[in-house]
Amino acid sequence: MRKLILIDGNALLHRAYHAYPPLSTPKGELINAVYGFSSMLLSVIEKLSPTHVAVAWDLKGTTFRKKEYEEYKANRGPMDEDLATQIDRTKEVVEKLNIPQYGIEGYEADDIIGTLAKMASNEKDIQVVIVTGDRDSLQLIKEKRVVVFLPIQNHHAQSVVFDEEKVKDVYGLSPKQMIDLKSLMGDPSDNIPGVKGIGKVTATKLIQEFGSLENLYIHLDDEKIPVRIRGLLRAEKEMAEKSYHLGEIDCNVPLEFHWDDCLLTNYDKKKVVKLFEELNFKSLVNKLPKDSWEKEVQDVFI
Repeated sequence: MRKLILIDGNALLHRAYHAYPPLSTPKGELINAVYGFSSMLLSVIEKLSPTHVAVAWDLKGTTFRKKEYEEYKANRGPMDEDLATQIDRTKEVVEKLNIPQYGIEGYEADDIIGTLAKMASNEKDIQVVIVTGDRDSLQLIKEKRVVVFLPIQNHHAQSVVFDEEKVKDVYGLSPKQMIDLKSLMGDPSDNIPGVKGIGKVTATKLIQEFGSLENLYIHLDDEKIPVRIRGLLRAEKEMAEKSYHLGEIDCNVPLEFHWDDCLLTNYDKKKVVKLFEELNFKSLVNKLPKDSWEKEVQDVFI
């Protein structure tokens, strides 16, 4: 079976930046986020044992969501300068590992991941593991063929793997219904408004009862819906539908995907070791996966 890991580069880098104290090379280059990202990436590879890997990035510029709703993510300040200066170095590490990196203007990393997951999971004997720092990607889960891996968030929390069953256990909904949930309760982190006055508990009950946002509005006069909630839903119908659209990951991004490009062993370990020595990442060298030459030797003698 082929196992493809799709990594949300921005989410992992942001987490690494806040998880590690300031670190610098002997030349004074700040590299705590680069180190943290590299360490997390190699740990994920070691833990999940993929055959293929790809990384998706957000690019600078306006996304289609921002064009449609000016307030989308308007609550977020600019990226810390100390983090921004480490992006190129982080991408260099990924490049040396010969892991393909996707970034498409107008789309977010989630959209790229959703599209790649859709392309890959349509084939037989495939598992796709999405590695991310947030739960927006839960909507992409498909049985056990597409799952989401959330790395350790702090010293008190374990890594979590979400499949359809786990989503049902935690949220009482299917992965697809996570979009409907967000359309009602909103998402403050992305500044998606949802319906004013409706929180997580009420939103969950409504989606459990009616199945989807669309079906909820078709049956808006149902007596099971309290009069006050009916009024809120009527007043905010347009915003609920817009919130659904903003929260739904686009799985039809125009891109090409080739399995051979994502093969994990398809890199030259010597080049990565040289870069790690330059960055003073010597503790990570032993975590590097086997390259194609080592894999061939292993296959011959084992």
